[in-house]
Amino acid sequence: MTTTHTPRPTTTALPRSTRWGYGGGEWANGVMWTAFTTLFLYFTTDVVGASAAFGATIMMIGTVWNTALQPYVGVRSDRLRSRHGRRLPFLLAAAAPYALTSWLLFTDFGLTGVARTLYYTVVVLAWFTSLTLFYVPYGALGAELSTDYRERTTLAGVRTVFSQLGALVGAVAPLLLAGLLTGPLGSDRAGWSAAAAICAVTASAGILLTWATAQGRQLAVEPAAVRLRDSLAMLRSRTIRLLLGALTFGWAPLSVTGAVAIYYAIHIMGYSQNAASLVMLTWFLCGLAWLPLVQLSCHRIGKTRTYVLFTAAWAVIQCLFLLPNRGDQLLFWALIATSSAGSMAVAVTGWSLLADATDVEELRTGERREGALYGLAAFAQTAAAALVVWLAGLALTAAGYHGGTQPATTARDTIRILMSLGTAIWLIPGILCALRLRLTRGRHHAIRQALDARTTGTPLLPETEANLLRGL
Repeated sequence: MTTTHTPRPTTTALPRSTRWGYGGGEWANGVMWTAFTTLFLYFTTDVVGASAAFGATIMMIGTVWNTALQPYVGVRSDRLRSRHGRRLPFLLAAAAPYALTSWLLFTDFGLTGVARTLYYTVVVLAWFTSLTLFYVPYGALGAELSTDYRERTTLAGVRTVFSQLGALVGAVAPLLLAGLLTGPLGSDRAGWSAAAAICAVTASAGILLTWATAQGRQLAVEPAAVRLRDSLAMLRSRTIRLLLGALTFGWAPLSVTGAVAIYYAIHIMGYSQNAASLVMLTWFLCGLAWLPLVQLSCHRIGKTRTYVLFTAAWAVIQCLFLLPNRGDQLLFWALIATSSAGSMAVAVTGWSLLADATDVEELRTGERREGALYGLAAFAQTAAAALVVWLAGLALTAAGYHGGTQPATTARDTIRILMSLGTAIWLIPGILCALRLRLTRGRHHAIRQALDARTTGTPLLPETEANLLRGL
């Protein structure tokens, strides 16, 4: 175990400007990540004119690139030595490239064949690179702003608010703006490109907000001597394996829902493209309404139990999407309003537990390795999202969906199954992982006391620390 210990952070409440400013990075991710996962597949089929398999494969290529990139960026941020801290330089460097590549994702220059494939491959690789350069250090920054158990839950709640607001904009604004701008600009392609430009600039501003408000608020932590293989070695920890499993299978259904909801609203419920955007608007607004209950549940029964309770209910609700048809408005909107609660629980509990897990790793290794841990978590999240969307795209193509307003019965049945059982099934392994987690509030408090004892020069006996880590 490393004997060099990092200075302990303050546990006092953060200034309101820092707490709310921290949400800017999640806003930036929420806007464009949601636009990408929710609308890129639809954009490639109904605007670009490519197959669903083409769009899904492009998304998968970006995720494969992230396989190495996200853990690497996390490790590099842990090792960075800068007067602005370990995380903030990454945010500043990524802001402009993120805006540019986000715009290019939804810009169709009329290319065909190999040229079109090369264009979207290069753009998606560049976009994932800029996304990772800010999002992994951004996630790690949250654990460096406070070590207090409740303050971290509050930060996770703020982050979730901005995530929902960003996701709302990312899912709704491109559709609405593209519809409004298509006429004046003369084509669907031009309308979508202009809409993407507006969303990209708005999203990137969130990165700069976090960068500005977190200045001087991070912990005074020495760069960690962590390597990429040390990052992968974290997977030996039972807690981290289970936590990554809960996050991976908790985010997967959100990605399926986001990618398929627009098809479901249009082809199952019979809504127009503009009306379909209202479905996503309602879903994200209802998510915000559920947030106070999720946070209250975390404080009352704990983060792990909250995850299990809300995701189990979410799985049941998603299965009920097998039932609505055109005209079943009450049932459909009731399902939309209630299904968003589960995603709120995954976000709040997942991000908060990740911050707590960094303390477990510090007790184990003597170093704060937030970047390495959040690199693994970001990879798990994006890998799951791309995999399930890729499978959904392949399923739509196999069912004969090629865009248009009148898909075949087989395609409509596939959309219905993807929205219901194809979403709920991913939640089961996530619930099983959460049920086995042992990082409780009391366990975390004891670990924090052990870390504080180290910095005061009165560390606990090795066998006592070993007991704290047993089962984690």
